[in-house]
Amino acid sequence: MRPLAQRERRLIALGVLFALVAVVVLGIIVPLVGGMAERAIARSELVATYVRNQRVLAGIPVWRAQAVEQKSNGEKFAIVAPTEALAAEMLKQRINRMTGEEGGAVQTISEIQGDAPEGWVRVRADLQLTMGQLYKSLARLESEAPYVVVGYLSVAADRASKTGHAAPMDVRIEVSAPVRLGQPA
Repeated sequence: MRPLAQRERRLIALGVLFALVAVVVLGIIVPLVGGMAERAIARSELVATYVRNQRVLAGIPVWRAQAVEQKSNGEKFAIVAPTEALAAEMLKQRINRMTGEEGGAVQTISEIQGDAPEGWVRVRADLQLTMGQLYKSLARLESEAPYVVVGYLSVAADRASKTGHAAPMDVRIEVSAPVRLGQPA
């Protein structure tokens, strides 16, 4: 084997030097800096979580006050009755009374058994109302306690299209409300 020339020895020395620098940079410095960056990101996420948790903890007294208020207003949001059957009857009476007071006519009112979730009652009513009566009835359902959920509303104005003037409409409405078992206050 022939001896290496001066130029070749310098090239090999430079290659070995670059390899050593690459090993030091890639093997030691990059993982060290990367680990520091990952810890900085984790630290900032922990600080953000801590700040968020402090805000949540600061809100606990407000939530307690709201819970007490909601307990005192519970009768506004549920029908209080000894049984669910009586609650359904109370809801039927409410719709019947409301329709009568607004000047409408009740065709049928019936309880819907299968679709109501546990602790709720659902009632379907077929009514005859004018546009004004329908508007006032919906406003009353929205604003009078116990508050109810209107799950379905269908309006058929067949008579108005046949006669050419405003006439009572056929209205089908499904109303549901939560039930709180107990004696009414």
